[in-house]
Amino acid sequence: MDRERVASFLDRFVGYAAGATTMALLAVADRTGLLEWMADHQPGTAEEIADGAGLEIRYVREILSGLAAAGAVEWDPNAGTFNLPPEHALFLADEGSPYYMGGWIDMVPTLMAQVDGVAKATREGGGVAFTEFGEAIVRGIDRGNTPSQKAFLIDRWLPAIPGLVDRLAAGIRVGDVGCGTGTVAALMATAFPSSQVTGFDISAHSLEIARERWRGPNLEFVEAAAESIPVDPPFDFVTTFDVIHDLSDPLAGLARIREALSEDGQYLMMEPNAGTRLEENLHDRGALLYGVSTLHCMTQSLAVGGEGLGAAWGREMAEDYAHRAGFSVFTPLEDITNKFSAFYLLAR
Repeated sequence: MDRERVASFLDRFVGYAAGATTMALLAVADRTGLLEWMADHQPGTAEEIADGAGLEIRYVREILSGLAAAGAVEWDPNAGTFNLPPEHALFLADEGSPYYMGGWIDMVPTLMAQVDGVAKATREGGGVAFTEFGEAIVRGIDRGNTPSQKAFLIDRWLPAIPGLVDRLAAGIRVGDVGCGTGTVAALMATAFPSSQVTGFDISAHSLEIARERWRGPNLEFVEAAAESIPVDPPFDFVTTFDVIHDLSDPLAGLARIREALSEDGQYLMMEPNAGTRLEENLHDRGALLYGVSTLHCMTQSLAVGGEGLGAAWGREMAEDYAHRAGFSVFTPLEDITNKFSAFYLLAR
């Protein structure tokens, strides 16, 4: 027995546990408004912060102590004050920031709550259906994706496709498949009023939020799976954002999208930025991706008898699926740099 390896793994395991409990503390701080209050105020003692935020002092002191130990907030022992630095607030409290990670603060506790169901499926087969995750997963996905979509879709992602912005401005038919709460579809409809935009999703709850939040004469939301979106009249531009790997039948979904495209149509597919081979993903982002895949992406597909492709399929497998679905063009959009997402342009 190598005692150094024992000690090393003990430290690593403590890190795992600390990360999990830190996410839980962040979730409490987020849901009580503590993080938002701290982002808007100067450093203060636990008592001052609790009083200002209207919270119970004993909880506030313990939460802030844990977050200080994790490095999420700063502790000044001389002044006895806690501080949420603006650089950290970008991730934890500023929903307008493209770096905002509030969605993960929602999603991680929700995913952890599915451990028993995933363990049962691991023993017996099947999975945990999307509906079992409840409204919290919809809120988490919405909060996780919306900030970057608002910051980058119109100004960076769409212009990375040559000629697309001019076509959108002139007016084309656009479909956003797996639209969720509708942000991408609404942003395109607003920026390009001459284009007709339709968002498709299978989640009635997500579509209800989308219809309440977004309205426009050139925007509609339709309940439909990727495999059953309409093909006539065809779409000139289709998008999916973190959708294909979740599908029960990703190949059928891709084939249907191809069928729904006009002859000169284009399809923008965003998927997790991962390698197809495990050895390419042996880092923290890879660990996060496999964890989310097991606790959500893969299991909700397997729950309906699907393929369970999983989130870490990577560029090589994505290209293989695209060609098997009939696409003749598969182009990675290298000009879009993103640690978490990869962008591909497909055409018939």
